[in-house]
Amino acid sequence: MSYDPTTRIAEPGEDDYRLERIEVEFAIPVFITIDQQQRLADLIQEIATAPMNTPVNGVHWQSGGGSKPNWSRVDAALLGKTPAPDAPATGEPTFDDSVLYFETSAREAHPSELRARNRVK
Repeated sequence: MSYDPTTRIAEPGEDDYRLERIEVEFAIPVFITIDQQQRLADLIQEIATAPMNTPVNGVHWQSGGGSKPNWSRVDAALLGKTPAPDAPATGEPTFDDSVLYFETSAREAHPSELRARNRVK
């Protein structure tokens, strides 16, 4: 079994478009309810696990959510992320509580995950 994150279970539809992140910048500070935050998390999970976003031999899921982490340059390099322009060279991450952040992860699927996915079809 080989894992290739570019091959998907299903092809995107004609009206679907490729993106790597969604950003929203509010004109003024806003308040968000727990219910609204949960609905956003559910939507991110729905997008991540859609067949057109799931690698053929892999899994893709919402893996994090909360305050936006600000990584050091070393941590960002190890995680494959772009550091902020003012990121310190090293050190523990800090968190921006004014930004609600979600991220996803993908990896090769375990054989049991592939069997379970094939049973659902």
